[in-house]
Amino acid sequence: MPEVKEGRYYWFMAVYVTATALLALHAGWTGKALWASPLIWIFLVLAYHFDVKLPTVGRMNADHVIAFPAIILLENPFLVGILAASAALGDRLYQRGLKGLRPVTFFDSANAAFTITLSGWLLLRLTAGLGPDSLLWFPCLLLVMALFYTFNIMGYIVSRMAAGGRLTPGFFWKAQLQGWLWVTLSLPFVMLVVMEIQARNPTLVVLGGIPLLVIVWALHLNGGLEEKNSALIQANRRQEFLQQLTLTSTGSLERDTFLNDLLSGLREFVPWDRDLLLVHTALGSEGPALHSLQDLPPDPHGVKDRLTSLLEGAALRKPLCTSGETVQPMLEPEAKHQLVIALATSEMAFGILVVERASGPPFPEEDIRFLEMAFAQIAGHVQDEILKKQLLATNKKLMRQTEFLSQILQISNLLRVHLDIQGILEKVAQGIREGIGFQAVIVSLYREEEGYFERMAQAGDDERWEEIRAVRPPASDVLALLKDKYRVGSCYLIRHSESVDIPYAVLPNNPRPAKEMDDWDPMDFLLVPLVDKDERLLGIISVDEPVDGKVPSMETLRALEILANQTVHALESAQIHAHIKRQAVIDGLTGLHNHGYFQETLAIRARELADGHHPYAVLMMDLDGFKSVNDTYGHLAGDAMLRSVADALAASIRREDVAARYGGEEFSVFLPHRTADQARLVAERIRTAVDQIRAMVPGFARPIRVTLSVGLAAFPEHGGNHHEIMEKADLALYQAKSEGKNRVWQAG
Repeated sequence: MPEVKEGRYYWFMAVYVTATALLALHAGWTGKALWASPLIWIFLVLAYHFDVKLPTVGRMNADHVIAFPAIILLENPFLVGILAASAALGDRLYQRGLKGLRPVTFFDSANAAFTITLSGWLLLRLTAGLGPDSLLWFPCLLLVMALFYTFNIMGYIVSRMAAGGRLTPGFFWKAQLQGWLWVTLSLPFVMLVVMEIQARNPTLVVLGGIPLLVIVWALHLNGGLEEKNSALIQANRRQEFLQQLTLTSTGSLERDTFLNDLLSGLREFVPWDRDLLLVHTALGSEGPALHSLQDLPPDPHGVKDRLTSLLEGAALRKPLCTSGETVQPMLEPEAKHQLVIALATSEMAFGILVVERASGPPFPEEDIRFLEMAFAQIAGHVQDEILKKQLLATNKKLMRQTEFLSQILQISNLLRVHLDIQGILEKVAQGIREGIGFQAVIVSLYREEEGYFERMAQAGDDERWEEIRAVRPPASDVLALLKDKYRVGSCYLIRHSESVDIPYAVLPNNPRPAKEMDDWDPMDFLLVPLVDKDERLLGIISVDEPVDGKVPSMETLRALEILANQTVHALESAQIHAHIKRQAVIDGLTGLHNHGYFQETLAIRARELADGHHPYAVLMMDLDGFKSVNDTYGHLAGDAMLRSVADALAASIRREDVAARYGGEEFSVFLPHRTADQARLVAERIRTAVDQIRAMVPGFARPIRVTLSVGLAAFPEHGGNHHEIMEKADLALYQAKSEGKNRVWQAG
């Protein structure tokens, strides 16, 4: 029901009540069967509560099905009208509470009382004197029921007029036709109940009313099922539409065809009279663009400004829906309902839609949610589109930086492999030249104790490198350049305008005189210090002759800083790696390889030699009487003796041989490419060298000496793999001990 001024409703209610009272005075209060009034009231409440939806007819209530038999039963139309009015109010009070009772509610209740009272009075007048079996009952009842719906429609029209709404002949005749069809469908059942009331047969009245109630209830349930089914179908169609938007919205807001299809699709689900869609400049167009399924409004610029101001405000975080006198039409001068929805996300806003209706009910909540979901879905894709375009727009600017980072990553990966210092510096110099874009790069290490910088690696000056590396810039001259006034980030840029004398600087290969302020001058100088986490200067990277001929940008300087940091980390890692590697394979006391390294090397080399059918031998050795040395002279003396034995052993073998402290006072030697006879000569040489050791211990007059027992096994004479060779060598050592020590014993 349209919203109207409450005063008009009160005026119309006064007229209705007066007319009903006059009819009541004429009809009188002397009705019959007043005991049935409560039951009739209950039936009327149910009739108003459970309305019926009929195909092609629409939604109707069944108050006439109860009212007319009640008029015949009570013979008091005014009482039935009052019961109907109170039943309508009671149902509305049950459904919506006290807050739901508005002037329009009382007007509808008064309208029900007036039409039922007037129709009932006519029915009693027309059927006065007719017997229960008279055939005139049927046409009289049909006529009165038809007039009843006509009076109802007229009351609705009066309400519309009071609200200032527009009326069309088509609306009147459609409503009239719906009422007559409903009367025609329900008349046979109403007639059956009326006839039984006339016959004063309560049992048959109940039995006759049951089919009517069943049919009304069945129609009500069927209408509910149809509504649910229609709602489900509509929800599925809306879901399909939203899914289709997902597939078509990306990259499409710049196409008029998509925008028109979008508006047409939305209008199919949410009817409106006029629409206008504004697409903001965020998409890269020259200005906000307007799109509509109809003609643009007479003042498009004014509407555009108004929509833009709405879009920039915070009021459209949720859809803005207005109806009645609060509407400020933008498109339709006689608009009664308006809905404004922003095409926006929480991060950005780039569109707004206005739809208006001149008639009909306000936009329902489910339609508003659907439009909101559709626009939210589009907005998400448009935001992705905008972000992609922004990324593409800045791609050229970031491409260089991306190349820098890629080169940095590549150099970093190479630095993990080239763990020797020289290899690190060479890779850094080459990476800067190829990846950052300089024609000449020199990397120098700071020799703090010697007081100079040593040029270690270069890129771009191969022909002059020997001459360049021979120059060792004094540390004081280089450190004088590392001043704050030259500092840019972590780099130091000395422009030619500073007139700084750098006599040892390497002159460019292809000098290009500067013409613009940002051109690189042959006398410009750029240093990137290598500083560790303790702010200790390790070295300097000097770059010259940018490929583009321009002073390096901040992105270039930042890339050089990152590479400098990577270089420092690589240098530190190289030192740590070398130290850890030495600790991992070297015995800390003797300086020989340890047991683990010996086993690993033996397993690998022995397999290689065996595959190539080359001989090898293993010596297992143990110091004789070493325990007495520790017990007599102490462990320090024992450690000194072990170091002397290790030195003698190392001096007796080749570089390719592998000597190890196997454990305690045990030693082992792997002799690749040695036969058993050749290995025996080496073993004797080692045994003799150990036997000649004379170690002096403070506090003792006599020197310390030890002897050595050696077990020997060779491939392929004594075994088919290194496991067997080791086992045979160990057994041979045991045999040497058993035979008197200080001897070499070969496996049998």
